[in-house]
Amino acid sequence: MKVISVASAKGGVGKSTFCASVGKMLALHDKRVLLVDMDIGVRSLDILLGVSERTVYNWGDVIKNNVDYRKAVIDAGRNLFLLPAPIDFSEEYTPERFSECIEKYKKDFDFIFLDSPAGLESGFLLSARASESCVILSTPDNISIRAASYACENARKNGVQDVRLVVNKFNKKLHKKINVDEIIDTVGARLLGIIPDSQDIYAGVNGGNIPYDCKGNSAFLRISKRLCGENIPFRAKNM
Repeated sequence: MKVISVASAKGGVGKSTFCASVGKMLALHDKRVLLVDMDIGVRSLDILLGVSERTVYNWGDVIKNNVDYRKAVIDAGRNLFLLPAPIDFSEEYTPERFSECIEKYKKDFDFIFLDSPAGLESGFLLSARASESCVILSTPDNISIRAASYACENARKNGVQDVRLVVNKFNKKLHKKINVDEIIDTVGARLLGIIPDSQDIYAGVNGGNIPYDCKGNSAFLRISKRLCGENIPFRAKNM
């Protein structure tokens, strides 16, 4: 599990926050991490990581051979790096050429996260074809769960067999009637983690600095350990 696409058929479930937070946690524990923004035009990871002013090149420039692939990457902190998305779409951004682009970075990083845009169109397809694994995010509501199930199905159709599920923005008081096991069965993917609904996380996101010591910190830590192959049990009270 080295190249991981992070996806959902629905927006607002927290894909970019997940990538930035788990990426920082892995980097803190001595893993070299590359975050790849797949949201062509909109882009968000440069804002979340606080490196917008240093964004010059993107993976589109790498595909078009406008720049050496190493120079397109931005240092976003200790062991953490960002490869921004292009501003505009090009017919040159084919799954084959994008996969070749990502292949260049594999030897330099322990983890590469592809932050897919909402929906299952071009950005999702590019991510899926270049990935070894996929993390599907869902919030605990019926619309998001259905969207996650659809994303899981499409990830497998595009050749990604290792699909995991993360339930985000989970509030035990608000979601008393939500059974996580039922979400797992509906989506059809193995559970990777449950992230609590935390104002600290989203306050940190809006400030361009996601805190390590917020309420969701332990959830991101457990997820990062599972991604590294550790057998971390799930907490029964969240299930």
